[in-house]
Amino acid sequence: MSEKYDWLVQIPVNASDMKAWANARDAHLLHLKPYVADGTIVFAGPTLAAHPKEPEDKMEITSSVMMFRARTEEEVRAIVSKNAFVEAGVWDMDRAVVAPFKCGFYLSSEVKFYCISI
Repeated sequence: MSEKYDWLVQIPVNASDMKAWANARDAHLLHLKPYVADGTIVFAGPTLAAHPKEPEDKMEITSSVMMFRARTEEEVRAIVSKNAFVEAGVWDMDRAVVAPFKCGFYLSSEVKFYCISI
């Protein structure tokens, strides 16, 4: 099987320890960077309990969502399992979902790496 498929990944965050999230964030992003650069990860970001009312308000993160281009679910899970958020206990891996997905369109083949401050 050489064809790559789309996979939508959602991993709940253990919200009780956002300090661990903050401490592991740089390593988490460093782990994702080569996969973003080679097109394996198409997008990634947090889901929120609600949008902040003011720019200075903190975001309440509920999960991480990513779209992968990979051959198998096992390939996706192998990449995810090596992320710093797993070791730090930020992600609730027992409730992680890796679902087959079909992206309707791609805006660009150009890959950009952009991170927001949270």
